[in-house]
Amino acid sequence: MERRVIIAASLAHGMTHALELTFAALLVRIGFEFNASLAVLGAIATVGTFTFGATALPAGYLTDRFGPRAVITGTFFGAAICALIVAAAPNLTVLAVALALLGAVIGLYHPPGTAMVSAVIERRGRAFALHGIAGNLGISAAPAIATTLAVFSGWRAAYVAFALLALAVGLLVRHLAPDREEARKRARIATEATVSPRQGSRRRSTPPEVRSWLARPLLLVYIGTIGTGYIYRGVLTFLPAHLEQHLGLSIFGWTPEAVAGAMSSLVLLTAVFGQIAGGMLSDRMPLERAAVPIVLLLVPVLALVGWGSGVVLLVAAAAFALVNFAQQPVFNGLVADYAPAGAAGRAFGISFFLSFGLGSFAASFSGLVASRWGTGPMFAMLAVVAAVLSAVVLIILAGAERRRAAEAPRLAVAVK
Repeated sequence: MERRVIIAASLAHGMTHALELTFAALLVRIGFEFNASLAVLGAIATVGTFTFGATALPAGYLTDRFGPRAVITGTFFGAAICALIVAAAPNLTVLAVALALLGAVIGLYHPPGTAMVSAVIERRGRAFALHGIAGNLGISAAPAIATTLAVFSGWRAAYVAFALLALAVGLLVRHLAPDREEARKRARIATEATVSPRQGSRRRSTPPEVRSWLARPLLLVYIGTIGTGYIYRGVLTFLPAHLEQHLGLSIFGWTPEAVAGAMSSLVLLTAVFGQIAGGMLSDRMPLERAAVPIVLLLVPVLALVGWGSGVVLLVAAAAFALVNFAQQPVFNGLVADYAPAGAAGRAFGISFFLSFGLGSFAASFSGLVASRWGTGPMFAMLAVVAAVLSAVVLIILAGAERRRAAEAPRLAVAVK
């Protein structure tokens, strides 16, 4: 079952981000057909981005009510329909509405997908890493696939192709993923195998004894999630422009601008190794301890990105992608463990709303800073956000260590 779940969730995650990035890849061609300015196209894109984050909240409730498989299957059947409406859009108004609906539908994926992985998989860190890598591959592949199809058949054909792929993914998830009762049974087995001291298993985290929505440790984790989402959106929005302005490298006869564009894609591919590193740390040490070095490293890395140039800037940007994506398996694990029992869907719904929804405002605020002082100071501002995030993570760790010390005598008696 674990193999089935990883395959189903990875395919769905990759498809989700491919659909999310398709409009950006086809933006110039769509603007040319409708004679739309970049400002208008940017506004249309923002609507889809917001709905993508907003529907995470209802997705969490639906997951706990109907189970992950039903929600994921419905997500991709709905995505196929919305993508076809985008492909058939006769004007900008219909296009904007269709993209908003598409963003809302694919925004339903993350809570059920992440909840399914967290509930069913015993070696959860590795599973979260594979799930995250699939999303990164979707982000990387979407522009190439969409652009190639658009060159030969037009941008509408690209959306038709992605609609058919979404339908195929929905059918595969329906076949591979466990139903609600099967997933609940496997979740109980996985949890017992992970935390039972009688089996000699280590504790993957130390949540509060009373796991409630208003418990201080969970609220701190959610605050941390806002910080990671803010940094993620701010960096990804302005990293290509920052590299173009400050990288200053020319190789193989390419202009510095062309090199900067290619390096942006290469830098983001290092995120794959970050997912692997974060997954390995999650399976080898308590999550609260794993989070600390990852988040602390964000501070100097972002500062170097802001003030570096040339090779130093390139290395710092790659280091950011590695460190930033290493935190994803760790924070996903903390959300799963600290949330109230039986509420994984709602817990991840809140988490992804905070990350994708509230985090999306980072693009606007970072843009204001960049336009006034430049992209370098903007990255310095994000380094300050990372410093605040580091303090939050240290508080989470301190609380976990206190609870671990208090539990030690009871666990020793239980083992005997």
